[in-house]
Amino acid sequence: MLDLHTHSSASDGKDSPRELVRQAKERGLTGIALTDHDTCAGLEEAFAAGLALGVAVLPGIELSAEWCNKDVHILGYWISQ
Repeated sequence: MLDLHTHSSASDGKDSPRELVRQAKERGLTGIALTDHDTCAGLEEAFAAGLALGVAVLPGIELSAEWCNKDVHILGYWISQ
């Protein structure tokens, strides 16, 4: 089981990237995608926690954009830092 849409304290989440990975492990997930809003600042911490805890971490991002005068959010996966 995977969670492909998580946010850490690097953007608008309440938990650190490491804590998100720990919670994923505790809940029996095999991996998460860290998709913070408009930043990849938490990825290194999440990768390190994933290695230590045996949880796969997919590098992602949620980009804020506007389309037809409406806010939209675009999820991107396997991003390069």
